[in-house]
Amino acid sequence: MPPVAPVAPPVAPPTYGVVPPAPPAPPAYSAPAAAPNYGAPAATPNYGAPAYGAPAYGAPPIGYAAPTAGKTPILSIIGMIVGIVGILISFISYGIGGFIFSVAAVVLGFVGMKKEPAAKGFWLTAIITGFFGILLSIVLITVLIVIIASASSSSTYSY
Repeated sequence: MPPVAPVAPPVAPPTYGVVPPAPPAPPAYSAPAAAPNYGAPAATPNYGAPAYGAPAYGAPPIGYAAPTAGKTPILSIIGMIVGIVGILISFISYGIGGFIFSVAAVVLGFVGMKKEPAAKGFWLTAIITGFFGILLSIVLITVLIVIIASASSSSTYSY
């Protein structure tokens, strides 16, 4: 006798469009019971607290503005950025393009020193990076000229 496949139990057909029953409602909530406050002081009095409408501690009195921050040292910051860019461009362009940026950094650094003395770190960095960029540009331009001169004079052609 040949083997017979097992018979599966009957499955209910799917019911499309039938809404499932709503879940049960959550239990009703009540206000939590007051927990005892062990170790805390009974009531803290407000000694010296400001009255309603009065400024908080450390705030300026009503009618006066809070102190504003000082002026932003724009010239010194731009000089510092231009000085750093001048050094980077000196390496890329063999000193030719970086020279212009470095001179601008020195000028902005000295102008910043006169007009923005509080921004000493910025204008000092502008002056230092500017002079370093000028020196680097001069050295790189000199090396470039020497390389070009030696390459043009060492001709291997003979007539």
